[in-house]
Amino acid sequence: MVVKRLIDGRFQFIRVVSTKAYTKTYLMADHNDPAKPKCIVKHLQLPAHNAITLKFLNDLLAKRVNLLKRMGEHDAIAKHLSTIQDGQEFYWVRTYIPGQSLQIELTEGRPRTEAEVNAFLGESLSVLELIQRHGIAHQNLHPNNLIRHRDQGHLVLVDFGLIQDPAIPESAVTITGKTTNGSAVGNDPVSAYLPPSQNRQYTRFAADHFALGMIAIQMATGLSNEAIPRLSQTDFIGQVRLQLDECSTLDAPLKNLLIRMVSPQTEMQFHQAKDILVALASMGTPAQASADRHPETELQFSEAEAGTDATASASETNSNPSTLKPPIWRRPGLWLGAGATLALLVIGSAMMRRLPQSLTVNNLIQQAETAEQLGQRNDALNYLNQALTLQPGNSDALAQRSALLWTNGQSEAALQDLSNAIQAQPESATLYYQRGNLRFQLGDLQGAITDYSDALQHNDNYVDAYINRGNARAEFGDEAGAIQDYTAAINLGKEPESKADAYTNRCLSLSNLNDHSAALDDCTEAVNLRPNNSLAYENRGLVKHRLNDYQGAIQDFTIAIQINASNPEPYYNRGLTRQDLGDFAGAMDDFNQTIQLDPDHPFAYYDRGLLHAELGDLDRAIADLETVATACLDVSRLGCFDDAQYQLQKIRAAQASQL
Repeated sequence: MVVKRLIDGRFQFIRVVSTKAYTKTYLMADHNDPAKPKCIVKHLQLPAHNAITLKFLNDLLAKRVNLLKRMGEHDAIAKHLSTIQDGQEFYWVRTYIPGQSLQIELTEGRPRTEAEVNAFLGESLSVLELIQRHGIAHQNLHPNNLIRHRDQGHLVLVDFGLIQDPAIPESAVTITGKTTNGSAVGNDPVSAYLPPSQNRQYTRFAADHFALGMIAIQMATGLSNEAIPRLSQTDFIGQVRLQLDECSTLDAPLKNLLIRMVSPQTEMQFHQAKDILVALASMGTPAQASADRHPETELQFSEAEAGTDATASASETNSNPSTLKPPIWRRPGLWLGAGATLALLVIGSAMMRRLPQSLTVNNLIQQAETAEQLGQRNDALNYLNQALTLQPGNSDALAQRSALLWTNGQSEAALQDLSNAIQAQPESATLYYQRGNLRFQLGDLQGAITDYSDALQHNDNYVDAYINRGNARAEFGDEAGAIQDYTAAINLGKEPESKADAYTNRCLSLSNLNDHSAALDDCTEAVNLRPNNSLAYENRGLVKHRLNDYQGAIQDFTIAIQINASNPEPYYNRGLTRQDLGDFAGAMDDFNQTIQLDPDHPFAYYDRGLLHAELGDLDRAIADLETVATACLDVSRLGCFDDAQYQLQKIRAAQASQL
């Protein structure tokens, strides 16, 4: 979708901040104010077309807005400016908060004292206590949604998680996805702070307490986002306790309080934020911030729909044809052992005094590469910041820092670094390619296409740029243009991996244009080039399904499963194919396995529910379809919600007739 330049005759587009499956975030200017201040706009796109579902969502949003308005304005909560409905388009607008996210403070990587942790808990819990008094839970709390105000110094809470987004695929049976020439940047950075939506041990308020507890644990230990435990880990609480004991200077009472805050055991959890504040006070730790000392606000869809800009995440997998892996930043690798790394750290300051500036900068860049390879991202950022202080226009340091900033969820800063690198080195095709990847992740498809085109203008043999421009064109709806780019990549490519990617992606586009025979040939060629390519087998299975070759489709899905048994999609699509063949037992097994691998897979619940109904198990059918209806409503997929309700009405009517 091309972003409107002006919304509601008031808000003017500046740039895309982030994008998720159903929500996009823009930075805009408010032209109703003579100063034209910046604001953040969340754009919710709906697939529904009937007036009843649109009215339902409009009423739902109005109720939520009114709830926030009753709470009033406070300086610790970002102010809600406007709610706009334009046909099927919904917009939420909040004030832009000048300052930096708490995530930036955490990247310093130093363990905080007990007094500092107490101060953070006192201030942040007072904000939670304020919103909880009005029955509101944030439900999207992580360091990127706590902004340290640049001028006033206090924390500001932004982007309430009113609309959840588990990255539901766009359609039930679809070509699995396009292969993108780029490397993953790692786990979703916000996953450490948000309990999985299927984890029912956490109530609405307890989920927010969990988030603050994990942030406080990271503060106390000085560990990176990647190093703190995930709730999905075995012995999660044991890992938390071990890190607090080994890496923090907290006393036992505060350690135990933090463990209670993050505990999945409901009997251990605090019911409200005020209960935690009371516990802090009983430890001789008065709250550092009162509920009355807090800023302007609103209830919002989260900035990157939960991840501020971090979350074009690796968790958005091949189930969605629009998914593009995070951008690749190519640079030479340098590996040093732990002893050598310590030696570099020890002698670093002496070297800085003796070496010329260019050698000093190169040394800092190399140390940053080494630190990153060792998983020490905070150290890597510090080295790069030092290098850029000495040489602000060093394109290598800018590109490398851009990659780290992206990983930390700072997409705007990452984009700015790449733009600065291009300004310093305008002939670099690689830099345009990298910025194109980042813009694709942010949903700026036109910008991505322009950057890929600029990369190709500087290097017309750039195979990866052809592949990724093809992906951007396909996402933009230009399948014919995508096919041209994939064909160019196939003709130019010399490496089997790149050619296989181009064939796999052209297979998708050809099938979407109903040229299934040519699509089948392309997927087969991709399999021949890379026999362990599970995606090529899966896509070929879907093409065979469209050609009614059900046995051939099942064979390909089975091979894809053997190659990558952790991917739920080939199980789901094999289940649909088995159902078409009348193999209901086999289909049920596959739907069960899909749900086991992905408990948030609504289409597996939907089709399993219909299969239960077909087999006469109406109670289980109703349970599955109720799960679907709830999931669809959570993400405002109202067409999906209506369909689930329709099926539920039919099944309940059939059940009533049996009584």
